[in-house]
Amino acid sequence: MVETSKLNTKFSALGMNQLFAEQAGRLNLYTPADMMSANLALLKSNPEFTYTWYAEMLELLEKLELLREFQKNQL
Repeated sequence: MVETSKLNTKFSALGMNQLFAEQAGRLNLYTPADMMSANLALLKSNPEFTYTWYAEMLELLEKLELLREFQKNQL
């Protein structure tokens, strides 16, 4: 299980590159906790959304052992 502190950690502190963090910010996502509560349909409709960024997001969630929970939340 992921540490609660990691849920509220900025992406750069989790080792994500600056471009990922900047694009996340344009999507109003600043921490993994923000991603977990995001509405995927709304996220995809944002003009700043790209599937390349989304793939990186999924990799991060998998690394943090949050991917299954994220998927359940989106159903």
